[in-house]
Amino acid sequence: MLVNDVEKIESWKAFFSRCMRDHIEFAEFPQELGQQSVKTPLGGRFVYQAWVQQRHGSARIQDRLLCYFELLLQSGVLTDAEVLGCVLQDFKKTSELRERESGDQSKQSTEAAVLDRLSFQMIQRRAIVTTASERIDTLRVAKPLMTLVSNFTQNLEHLIPLDGPYLEIGNALGQYIGAYINDLSKVGLLTSNDGGPPKDLKTWFGRYLPPFVVLISPSNTHLGQALDMLQKQSGLHTGSITTLLGNAVVDGVDLESLTYQENVLDNPLIITRAALYIYLNAVLVGRPLYDDVTLFNYLNARYSGGIPTLVMDLITATFDVLANAINRAESNGGILIYRSFLTNKLPALLESYSTMIFPPYNIESCIAEALSRMDPPADPYSTQSFDLLDSSGMLSEARAEFLFSCALYGLIPEQSIESILGDVPMQSLPEGGKYHKADLVAQCTANPVKIEELVGELENLEGNAAGISGALVEIIQSLCSSKDTITLKIICNALSRKSRALDVLMMFCRPNTIVQPLCELLDHWQAHEDQGEHQPVYDEFGSILLLVLVFRQHFSLSNSDLGISNTDSFILKYIRRGCVSRDPSELSEQEKMLLGGWIKGLFEAEGISDELMSICSPQDFYLLVATLFDQSLKACEAGVLGLETLKGGFESGLSWSTHRLHNPTSASTTSLSTLLPTLSLLVHPLSLSSDALSLHEAVLGFTAMPLEKALVAVQKLNPRRQDIDSLLAILKSRIRHPRNTAIPASELESWCGTSGGSILSSLHNSIMALVNWSTTGVSNAAPPNYNHRLLLTAQTMLGARTVLESLLDIILKHAVSETADVVLDIVTALICAPSANDGRERLSLRHVLQSAYNDAYALNKHDAARAAIVVRLHRRVQIQGGSSPNGEIGAELDVNAAMDAAVAVDGNGILLDMGDGTGVAATGQAQMVDVINAGMEMDLQMVDVMGDVGAAEDFLGM
Repeated sequence: MLVNDVEKIESWKAFFSRCMRDHIEFAEFPQELGQQSVKTPLGGRFVYQAWVQQRHGSARIQDRLLCYFELLLQSGVLTDAEVLGCVLQDFKKTSELRERESGDQSKQSTEAAVLDRLSFQMIQRRAIVTTASERIDTLRVAKPLMTLVSNFTQNLEHLIPLDGPYLEIGNALGQYIGAYINDLSKVGLLTSNDGGPPKDLKTWFGRYLPPFVVLISPSNTHLGQALDMLQKQSGLHTGSITTLLGNAVVDGVDLESLTYQENVLDNPLIITRAALYIYLNAVLVGRPLYDDVTLFNYLNARYSGGIPTLVMDLITATFDVLANAINRAESNGGILIYRSFLTNKLPALLESYSTMIFPPYNIESCIAEALSRMDPPADPYSTQSFDLLDSSGMLSEARAEFLFSCALYGLIPEQSIESILGDVPMQSLPEGGKYHKADLVAQCTANPVKIEELVGELENLEGNAAGISGALVEIIQSLCSSKDTITLKIICNALSRKSRALDVLMMFCRPNTIVQPLCELLDHWQAHEDQGEHQPVYDEFGSILLLVLVFRQHFSLSNSDLGISNTDSFILKYIRRGCVSRDPSELSEQEKMLLGGWIKGLFEAEGISDELMSICSPQDFYLLVATLFDQSLKACEAGVLGLETLKGGFESGLSWSTHRLHNPTSASTTSLSTLLPTLSLLVHPLSLSSDALSLHEAVLGFTAMPLEKALVAVQKLNPRRQDIDSLLAILKSRIRHPRNTAIPASELESWCGTSGGSILSSLHNSIMALVNWSTTGVSNAAPPNYNHRLLLTAQTMLGARTVLESLLDIILKHAVSETADVVLDIVTALICAPSANDGRERLSLRHVLQSAYNDAYALNKHDAARAAIVVRLHRRVQIQGGSSPNGEIGAELDVNAAMDAAVAVDGNGILLDMGDGTGVAATGQAQMVDVINAGMEMDLQMVDVMGDVGAAEDFLGM
């Protein structure tokens, strides 16, 4: 290696390190990569060396690097042939592998991870480039691939059956071989002039692949069979394994391994009450998850055509989940989600099943019987009942609301409600009847004012939220397509004010169906040529931007969740640097000119001119506001601007103040004397119009948490300041808590403070409470306290492998007890439960269970009971959870969504809610109460320009 190459490798190592440190988004990485390639050109194998040396640290860091690796492949910086050669060199370091074999089994080996990504990219390319002429370079992969296969087989044939990291690499290598053969076949590269495969390919694969199949089959039967079949179908060998290798080799293979999984007897399926309770809790624990197809598949797989039982259990489970939320004293906003699911979502689900119920049952009898299960028992002193007459009366109200919603959907006659309730109802069906999407769209098109009315009705518990949600989504998409930004402003303002309405909306659509068209509109924003004034343009742009950021903050959405794919997206730029003040020396001449124009317009008598707005696009303005505010503060501190002038000019930008508090230790007493009075006026403005006031409340609701945290830190450094307390009081009253899976620090402390002192002990206790509840035999037994965040937190802190091993321990512990089948059903439900993080994380419980299933025969050699449990659990998850997480050999996951920086923390970080709702990083149980200074993640602009600035009024237009 030349000295120059060493220097270049160091440059690339620094590049990867910087990308990790700065959390460069995957959408932005190709642009950064292009600049680095031009700056420091380097061969692919050396780039790989620089990349692979970064592979240390937490699973989160490794997954992010692997996503960068995929982008290196997509860009052509690395080729498959180069990577396979590097993997061969790494594999030869057998001492490293043996050392890893006894180390942390929760981390996938680098070789296996790289081969997994190569398989993924192979399938991706196949979908894009399908002609042989465009894929001729693929043939160059065959030689290094078979060299790796040969080396792997020769070095490990004495270790049959494989296990540990060797099996990991073998599985990944086999999947890549399968993807490669499929690829050659589908683009026509397996057919030469004589009609068969090219001679070299046939020789290499015929010689080196059969021994590999023999090596891998005892540990992964399905992979071995798949490769053998692929090889025969493609003509890459003409004989069987036996004829090629001789009986002696095959005799050395334990043929039982080929049928081990199939021979494990299954337990009878027990339908427990807890399983559906777990599933629905998972659906509603954070952002409500919309995926009716998955829910229907799960229900149909569990109940196998027993529709009456399915309907009754679904109703019961929904009431169980609501009762749990009430007993856990969740917030009013949280309980509204559960009640809305009961009244707005459940009747729609029941309607789908109503036509599948046959005598002696009908949908009305199923509803009545389900509700009768929850009647309080005859013993008035019982404390173990699901008491519908709770002190708040909430469950009783919810029962009536549900029945009226069912009547609205035509599931029961209205006159049956009194007999089912056993009491005279205090409400009635909505006057307008059942809403239909097409009718609502037509009404809103004719009268846009109707939109605000519909948004307000989303929170109603009458059963019409589905029709309203469908109409709003269609209207937003249509308005974005037609660029009707005037009407779009109305709907965006209405939704931004109501976070609870957004929660309900998410039960009927995914975030990107709304946010993606809005982002595209902002990216390609153009003022109308006939626009007389530019002030309305800023108003409309600001309203749309506000809704996008409200969605992102309220639901903790990643860029992938937002549906952003354009690397040059304005939203991506704004999220990354919208609140970062830049030094004037870093600005372009155009930006300096615009900055000067805004400063002059804000603080001089002439005000903001229409000419300035005409030459400064809203995108440019919003990327300048942080610098604009910072320069204004500095001018005030230097005496160039008076404090009152500053306050008058900037009674418009709450988040402009937050970036100076990002690092409170940098705020001197002098800067606080300027900053705090300004911030006080922004938080509590003297006067606002009614529309501006409601939007001010919306923005303040989402910026209050980070502001409060920053002010608390400032107060600790400046305990004598009396003006901070009043600000904190206002902020605390305005906090709007996000709907995500963050946990209060106090709850994490309680989980880790149980007997046994670990979060796994709490998970075990929670599962046993569910087991006991499911086996009481009392239909109206109160549901146990259950928080699905416990499982999610355990996975994030300890890794999916560790959690799965703990779940297997629980099943094994009860394997010979009367509750064995109940425990198995509950653990199956935990693994099948959906998550908003699905697709963001590479290693889920389902993925590690699949790996354990592949290794079951090897495990059977020394722990037969555990191996059988793995096989049975895997079968249940495959049936109830849908298809395999990996699908076909080498099948891919969504790379862009895999490890998007939804939570930007390092190490084994977990999102905590430190009492005030602020997400902070905790790298383990011992550090769970450490509070770090939170960054100001929400960058929203305020509502009005309130000072004596004439033409500046409402220039932000939100």
